[in-house]
Amino acid sequence: MKSKLVSLIVLASAYIFTISGSAVAQGIYVSGTNGVDVSYPNCSARLSKAAFGIVGVTGGLLYSHNNCLAAEAASFSNSSLYMNTGWYDQSSHLNSSSPLQCAGGDNNCLAYNYGYNAALDAINYANSQGAHSSTWWLDVETSNSWNSDANQNRSSLQGSYDALKNSGAVTIGAYSTTAQWQSITGGWLNGWPNWGASTWSTARQAATYCSGHQFTGGTTYLIQYRGKLDQDYAC
Repeated sequence: MKSKLVSLIVLASAYIFTISGSAVAQGIYVSGTNGVDVSYPNCSARLSKAAFGIVGVTGGLLYSHNNCLAAEAASFSNSSLYMNTGWYDQSSHLNSSSPLQCAGGDNNCLAYNYGYNAALDAINYANSQGAHSSTWWLDVETSNSWNSDANQNRSSLQGSYDALKNSGAVTIGAYSTTAQWQSITGGWLNGWPNWGASTWSTARQAATYCSGHQFTGGTTYLIQYRGKLDQDYAC
């Protein structure tokens, strides 16, 4: 970190704060270390030692669950969580009354409630499995259901973000790529932390993406690269 930046000492060792655009790791992601991310496809995988782990709570879609969450989360001394995201205006999980009262035909409102309640479902499931973290990531990929209206997609993501924040999460960021983020959100610059996906195969290569790929406009904390399990380099 440049000497001109003011240092911030925080007692809560699991948190990450942003100072003048630079990430200061306080226990979860120490710059230069490597971790892994796992979820329901990895239930039978042998988890190797890593500086940190990022564990999927959902089972690939909203309102679904990773059946081996408890075991995976217990495998890491430093762990954070992630959940899938999406927006489907024909879902059986549409809710027009909570947390917002939605007037007829207000899909932005419905999308917000959809994302909000999906995050509550993920939080409740994580709690039931003894998986807790102050750091959560929203997995934003085109393989999940989205609307052609970027504003509605943003509303769903904002709903999930707000539910996590209201439930006590301190650091909430987005996992995606520049292309997928652009396709889904229209290039929404909300300043959230970034966890970027890549096709690199080494940590050295992944480190080159720590700058120049801030799809949300926020700081990049992690870059994912390929291995037997998905690997993650802490920027």
